[in-house]
Parts: sequence; structure tokens; C-alpha cells
Amino acid sequence: MAGSAWLMRQVVRMQETSGESTVNLQLTNPAVSRGKLNGSSGGPEVVFLCKNCCTVLGDSLSVCGDEKSLGAIACLRVPEDLNVGESVRFVVDGNLKGCAYYPLICRSCGTNIGFNLYSAPRAYAYLRGLFCLLKEHILCYKLKSSSLVPGNEMHFELTSLDEDIAQLKTQLVQLHLKMEQISQQLLQQEKNTAACS
Repeated sequence: MAGSAWLMRQVVRMQETSGESTVNLQLTNPAVSRGKLNGSSGGPEVVFLCKNCCTVLGDSLSVCGDEKSLGAIACLRVPEDLNVGESVRFVVDGNLKGCAYYPLICRSCGTNIGFNLYSAPRAYAYLRGLFCLLKEHILCYKLKSSSLVPGNEMHFELTSLDEDIAQLKTQLVQLHLKMEQISQQLLQQEKNTAACS
């Protein structure tokens, strides 16, 4: 029950960020315990569920990557219903061969949902420390359409920060030039004040 209340608080948070006044969310499974919603990136507003028991494993608010080659969604954070394994495991084949990781396990049913990379080759180094949910083990509840789709059908197009970084760089250069100009004016004013004394 406490988890359902948490989910509803997240729905309210999503409403506030997206400006909607109502969301038609029907909880058909009272075992649904946690979730977060997406409203900030403009992408799909989705809650991730365990494919076996429908426990909430996260939401699109925490998504920071969609690694198509691994079939995984990378998240910054996950709820307590997703347990991070205590022992490091090693991958012996596939794309992650040679990687060390902690398994992500659904606390309700014990299903291995994904991984948290501890060490990885350069190609996947950006995933270290992130919570990667394997799409084949999750269901996605789309809030806008109130529909449930397999994780494999979800794709997150994340916007590049290159344009924002370039704009910030330009603003910083302009600010630096203004500060230099003010500094020169202050030095000149000090010289004028000293000459008058």
C-alpha cells in the first residue's frame, strides 16, 4: 500500500511538470509498489514494470540512455524494489564479455532484471554505475495512453547536449569579457581617485 501511495505522488509530480490536470491511471495490480514518471525530457511518460510480477522498477524520469546493442535502458536511479546484488559477476560471452557487474534483481519475484556495471571496456564505459534494465525482462506502462507494452518496443530518443553546451560556452565567454571590461574600469577609476588625492 505504501508503494502505491508513492506511485500516486509520482503521478502528481508528473502532472506538475507536464502541466496536465488529470492522468487516467488505473492500478490493476495492488502489488505495484513504486514508480517515477517522465515529464522533463519531453519523451514518453513510462513506468517500468517487472515482466513476471508487475512490480514497479523505475520510470522514464530516471532514463539517461537507451543502449540498443545491449537491449537495455540505462537509469540514474531505481526504487528499493530493485535489489542490487551483493557479489560481483563476470560476463564470459556476448557484447559485455569481460565486464564485471552487479545483478539487478526484482525484490518481489527474484527475477534478474538487469545489471549495474562495475567495470567495462571503453565502448560501454559510460554505463558504469548506471542501472541498466534489460528490455526483455520489463513491461512498460505508458501513462498518456494507459497502455502496457513489452520493453523491447520502447525506444528513448535522448537529445544531445552539444547545442546547449555551445550556447553556455558563448555565454561564459561574453561574461568573461564583461568582467574584464569592468575590472579595467575599476582600475582606471582607482588611478583617477589616486591622482585626485
